[in-house]
Amino acid sequence: MTFNKNFFLGAFLSFVLLVLGAEVLLRATVPAGFWYRHFDFSGDMTSLAELRDRIQSIHPPEGLDLLLGDSVLGASALMEHRVPEARNKTLSRLLADLLKSPNHVSMSLGSDGFLLPDIEGVTAEILKHPPARILLLLNFRMFAKNFDEGPNALSRNFLLGNLPLEIQKKLAPATPPTEESQLSDRLYAAMCDHWFLFREAQMAKTLWYYPSQKDFFQRRLEQIMGQNEDQEEMAEAALKLKTADYYQAYLWDKDGLPFQCLKQCLQQWNQMHIPVVVVLTPQNKKFLGKALDKPSFEKNKRALASFMKLYAVRGIRYQDWSNRYPSSFFLDHCHLNFEGNQHYAGDLAEVLKGVAP
Repeated sequence: MTFNKNFFLGAFLSFVLLVLGAEVLLRATVPAGFWYRHFDFSGDMTSLAELRDRIQSIHPPEGLDLLLGDSVLGASALMEHRVPEARNKTLSRLLADLLKSPNHVSMSLGSDGFLLPDIEGVTAEILKHPPARILLLLNFRMFAKNFDEGPNALSRNFLLGNLPLEIQKKLAPATPPTEESQLSDRLYAAMCDHWFLFREAQMAKTLWYYPSQKDFFQRRLEQIMGQNEDQEEMAEAALKLKTADYYQAYLWDKDGLPFQCLKQCLQQWNQMHIPVVVVLTPQNKKFLGKALDKPSFEKNKRALASFMKLYAVRGIRYQDWSNRYPSSFFLDHCHLNFEGNQHYAGDLAEVLKGVAP
C-alpha cells in the first residue's frame, strides 16, 4: 500500500461522507424516537437540545407518563455495584414496562445529581408538550444545605436559562466565570443545537464510559484479577462520608431555594391540569447509622408533608415512602437493588393507575 496524496485525499473524503451519512441518519431517526426506544438513557442528560429531542420524540395517542427524579431512577448505583445488565433493572425501565400499553407509554427524565432547580428547568420544556401524568420522586439530598444556594444547587448548567431571573441570581457563583469558560459553554451549546451527531455522541459515550473512564478500566481489571473486599469496604466508607451531610442536624428551610422551585413546579403543573404523584423516595437508615440525625429526619419529613398539603386538593397526591422498604432492598443509602426496584416499581405503578390522566 502506497501512502500518497491520492490515498490521503480518498481517506479524507471517506471520513467526510461517513460523518455526513451519520448526520443524515440521526436527523431522520432521532425525531422519530428510535434511539430512545432501544436504549435506556435514564440517569443521563447532556444538553438542552438532547432534552428537547427526547420530549418531542414520544407522542402516544393517549398521553405520556413522565418520570422525574434523580439517580434512583437510573442505572448508576447498579452499575457501580457491578450488577449485570444494570440498565434493564432500573426503576425507570421496570416502571415503564408495568405502565406500557398500546396507546400509552412512560419516559424518564430523571438524571444523576438532579436537584429541584434542575426539575424546574426541565418543566419549561415539559410544558411545551404536556404529559398525561407526572411522577416526581423527591430525595433527601435535594433539600440538603449543600444545595440550598449557589452554583452547586443546579446540576445541569444548560438549564439555567430556563429558570426565572430571581432563581438565576441565587444560583450565581461568588466569582463570575472566566471568558474562556463562557466561550467553551457557548461553543458546546451551539454544537449540540446544530449538530445531531455531536449531541447524540455525548449521550452514547455515557453508555460505555459510565460513570468515568477510570471506572471502565477498573472493571476490566476486576474481571481479570477479581474484586477485593477491602475495596468494597473503602468505597462504602467513602459513600457514607459523602452523603453524611444530607442527613445531619439541619432543618429544611421552607423559604429556601428547593422549596421555592418545588412550589413553582407544582403550580405550573396544576395550571396545566396535569395529575401529579409526588413520592419521598425510600431511605436506608441502617446504612446511614450514626450519620443520621433522627430528630431532623422526622421533622423534615413532617415539614415536607405539611408543605404538600397545600396542593392535596389540586390534583396532586403526595406519599411519604421514606420508611417503606427493609435494608435488604438497598444498595446504599437510597438506591435500591434489583429486588427493591421491582417492589418499588410495582407499588408506584399501582398508585399511578389510580390517578386518572
